[in-house]
Amino acid sequence: MLVSSLLGLDQRVVLLSAPAGYGKTIALSQWLAAYPRPASWLYLEADDDDPVVLLTYLALALAAVAPVDDELLELLRLPAPPLNERVLPSLATALATAPPFLLVLEDCELMTGDHSWAMVEFLAEHLPPGGQLALSSRTDPPLPLPRWRAAGELAEIRAERLAFDRGEIASLLAEHEIDADEETLDALTAVTGGWPVAVYLSMLAARDARPEELPGRLRANGRGIEEYFVAEVLDREPADVQEFLLRSAILDPLEPGPVQAVTGRVDAPGLLAGLARANLFVSADEEPYEIYRYQELFADLLRTELQRRHPGEKARLHAVAAAWFQEHGDLDQTIRHFVAGGRIDDAADLAASSWPRLWRRGQQETARRWLRAFTDEQVLDRPGLTLAAGWVYSAGADVTLGWRWALAACNVRVGDEPSPDGASSLRSSQLLLRATIAPDGVTRMRADAEEAARLESRPGTSWHVDAQMILGVARWLTGARRRAEHPLELAATQGVVFNQSSELSALGSLALVAIDEGDWARAAEHVARARARLAELGFGTMRRSLPMLFAEALLGAHGGERVGELTADIGLVIDEMVPHPWLVLTGQVLLGEACVTCGDLTVARRWSAQADQTLTTYPDAGILRGRAQRLSQALERAAHGESLTPAERRVLVLLPTHLSEGRIAEELSVSPNTVKTHLRGVYRKLGAANRAEAVERARELGLLKDV
Repeated sequence: MLVSSLLGLDQRVVLLSAPAGYGKTIALSQWLAAYPRPASWLYLEADDDDPVVLLTYLALALAAVAPVDDELLELLRLPAPPLNERVLPSLATALATAPPFLLVLEDCELMTGDHSWAMVEFLAEHLPPGGQLALSSRTDPPLPLPRWRAAGELAEIRAERLAFDRGEIASLLAEHEIDADEETLDALTAVTGGWPVAVYLSMLAARDARPEELPGRLRANGRGIEEYFVAEVLDREPADVQEFLLRSAILDPLEPGPVQAVTGRVDAPGLLAGLARANLFVSADEEPYEIYRYQELFADLLRTELQRRHPGEKARLHAVAAAWFQEHGDLDQTIRHFVAGGRIDDAADLAASSWPRLWRRGQQETARRWLRAFTDEQVLDRPGLTLAAGWVYSAGADVTLGWRWALAACNVRVGDEPSPDGASSLRSSQLLLRATIAPDGVTRMRADAEEAARLESRPGTSWHVDAQMILGVARWLTGARRRAEHPLELAATQGVVFNQSSELSALGSLALVAIDEGDWARAAEHVARARARLAELGFGTMRRSLPMLFAEALLGAHGGERVGELTADIGLVIDEMVPHPWLVLTGQVLLGEACVTCGDLTVARRWSAQADQTLTTYPDAGILRGRAQRLSQALERAAHGESLTPAERRVLVLLPTHLSEGRIAEELSVSPNTVKTHLRGVYRKLGAANRAEAVERARELGLLKDV
């Protein structure tokens, strides 16, 4: 009945939302078996809660039902993959040309990151006509469900729909040759509430009990229906199978290697296959992967029973699992089992030493998920992990979290011992982080950067390049423009091999230094070099490419382009620079300057106002404070029309008269071409696109108050 209903759905998104044990997987399996079009299934893991990882698996799943370009996977393997610039457009192209298909995402409750869910929303919004996305979850996902529901694009299957009614319970019992009378069916329906897993467990428990005894035995069991069923089902298995089930339950999913390690059973693959065939709450993923899973509720109950029967054994098993996964390079599972087994120091050391590797692969969300495995106290008790939290969270979009951990990391007490993240010492890592964030202003930023560069003096490392880059920026911000060039050049040169993101930042910063020196040609060369490297590396827009974007805006304005719209796009990136006030202020000032130069005065005023606001909480801003003041003064002069030449003002006065350009030329005794030239100057300086806007803007500024 339910399968027929699913086959009749034409909504783009189908949500199966219900607690564990309601048969979501079974319903989806039956739907896919009968689905007349191509279909693909993706089991989600907690490890997939990272946009890069998730998109990789989505691309692989889609490849089974749609033409996915190999370039898409290649892009996802790049450091800092260009998700918005290239990956998502490529995915949209693949979806646009795909035939109708069904894609199932199961265990969606394991994903909690906003960025990951944004990818799922993008997928749903770009499905081809007739395409469907099915989401199976214990909880409602953070998607625009109300909007989809109102548009008739969402179908919802919830617990009440998945629950067994009396007739379905009777049919299930009959299929297993259990003859229950009407009274027993009524009682069993009432006591289970139609919960499919409870009904199924009761069926197994009926193997040595008369059906009519079941409801009474269930009601009489004081420990609860779940524990009762574990006892009824588990105790009926041979002792060795019981131990296998209990010990392997700490794993999810169940793969032959780790299962063999924690159970000591070399026949684990065959035993898992046998349990799956016996329907003992074990299901197999698609062949040939040999991956199995316990039904979620059953696994929870097995773990509880393991703790009851063998106190302390769970920690040992998690240690065995962690060792196996670490040996095989699965850091996600290693950290998970270290934490679950209480080996917090081992988990912390691994997370603190491995996060830079993830960062270079663009898997920031994975690094953040690792950190979320620890309590705040566990992070703060370990300086290496505190520094990791500072680096990782300060580059995120969460304002509160970013500032909190940035400040904690900048102020934690550290020594000169080696840093797990690869820096020469914990102190060096902290100094470099503090210089990068610069919460106390640019004077302290430069002092921290000078010392970090001294400590990270060994060339040929990512940390050395980073230290040189931020040192050059700090010197520029404190007015030592000439002294900034050498470390920036060094970072740009060595970064090609050791730290490409710092290379990009150094090139953009060199362009800004050249602009300050009036060398526009050299600035253009630096920007061109940065642009070429950005395209070569395939990076998306990120914090380290912002100096290049600032320089591009200044160059464009210098060349007569209107850059107001461009600066708005850059502003979207600036908005994510939560704990980097100096970088935010740099953008606000420089983009405001660019807009003044090209006459986009309305946009320039917005940037100037934002800069003034930032300066109220960030007073030690070096050269930026004076530039912000000069930007404000330039806008004030423009407001009084001082930026208009006398000839332009004579033309402006005649604009409200509605005289044609030819008549204005006659009135002023100049040529029509001269009038056109003056008009272009008026429009540019007033930020107007046409004559009417120029008149309106001039009246707002008081330039035409007597007209």
